[in-house]
Amino acid sequence: MGSENFEWHWYSRLGMAWSLYGQKAQGQSMNLLGFGIGGRYEEDDYSEPSFVAHVVKGATPQDFFVKSEMTFAIWRQWGGQFMQPASNDGQAITLQFNQAYIEAGNFIVPGLSVWGGARFFREQYAPIGDYFYLDDLSGQGGGITYENLKLAILGYRRSSTDQASFPVYNFDNGVERFRTIFAGNYKFEFGGEAKHHVKVHGEFHVLPAATRGPDQDAPDNGKGDVGGVIGAKLHLGLGQGNWSDTAVRFGTGIANGAAGGAKTYQTWGAPNDDGTYSGSFGVEAVEHLGFRIGDVAALEGLATFHYTKGAADADGAAAAGLADKQMDFSVQANAAIFAHKIFHPVVEASFQGRKDGDGDLGTAIKLSVVPTLVPTGELSTGARPHFKLIYTAAIYNEAAVLQNMSPYIRAFGLRDESDPANFRARSTVGHYIGARTDWYF
Repeated sequence: MGSENFEWHWYSRLGMAWSLYGQKAQGQSMNLLGFGIGGRYEEDDYSEPSFVAHVVKGATPQDFFVKSEMTFAIWRQWGGQFMQPASNDGQAITLQFNQAYIEAGNFIVPGLSVWGGARFFREQYAPIGDYFYLDDLSGQGGGITYENLKLAILGYRRSSTDQASFPVYNFDNGVERFRTIFAGNYKFEFGGEAKHHVKVHGEFHVLPAATRGPDQDAPDNGKGDVGGVIGAKLHLGLGQGNWSDTAVRFGTGIANGAAGGAKTYQTWGAPNDDGTYSGSFGVEAVEHLGFRIGDVAALEGLATFHYTKGAADADGAAAAGLADKQMDFSVQANAAIFAHKIFHPVVEASFQGRKDGDGDLGTAIKLSVVPTLVPTGELSTGARPHFKLIYTAAIYNEAAVLQNMSPYIRAFGLRDESDPANFRARSTVGHYIGARTDWYF
């Protein structure tokens, strides 16, 4: 929406949900990883308005242009609803910038653009898992794009998965540290009308040694460190709206972030005795595919695998309560049935597994049934707005329940359904009943 030189875009989702026993369940993910991988229907309220100003707008896409974009993220804190009477009932709404950048395109030569600021630096996305993979480095910095080549320099303040547990990688006796990432990717296109492509991606991470200035000693535990990432994706256009994306990514050193779909800069595990992450690594593998059955149905599938190893000398050693290795996987299938132009019921199923350190493998089986109204009548899974009724059942194994592997388990305790008075016994079955609307334009 907007005028000739101004655009307004908006993504938002809002709803309410309950467990089978009436407790408010909105935002309590039933997934073992705590977010969308394995099914996103339990996602919490979230709103993301975006504003684009065309400072210089060319008459054609080949002309020089300058544009600026701001994107806000808005969500509620402390378990409250997005909006309530009495100024949200005293519960905070969080507002932050997701994007604030300026870009000049077709600059100097056609096809070349430069940008600076804070920006979404990502491309590969699996909607049914609300999951960006391979190249999600959204952050602050700058970069250039020339046709199918993208290069960027990005900075990040937090280097570890847990700032309090790993001060060596964030604050050293009052000295704040800052990671710099040099990233680039290139897309090779082939196959003519099939529009296949291979995308290669690389990163180099640098964390300088901690220093306090010329007249003060450097902290003993503030050594510099590095990391690297290499990855690739194969996209196959299978005709008639069908496609397949296969991606693999490998990161080492401080770029070993992968556990549970983490970004590469979210370093996992404990460092070596020398205070570095030499020898650590993380692997991500993703298969994402989609098929269209005429005007009858649309099918989407997602499979993920992550394995991450920290740098502690002892195999499976833990630091600050965190295991030094983690493995997780998921297999997910979603079918949207175009029963009527305005009624698109959805059925989704997933199987998930997670293993922390040397602990037992936790698993979950989920099934969602989601009657969906689509007022626009568009026969597409991307049509919006959506008005949804949601029912999800999850079956956990005992290891997942005992290790509290999902937010839903932690919130409700999954008490024994056959003996409600037994507050310590836990069921392996969870239920989620809700309604939600979501939209974007």
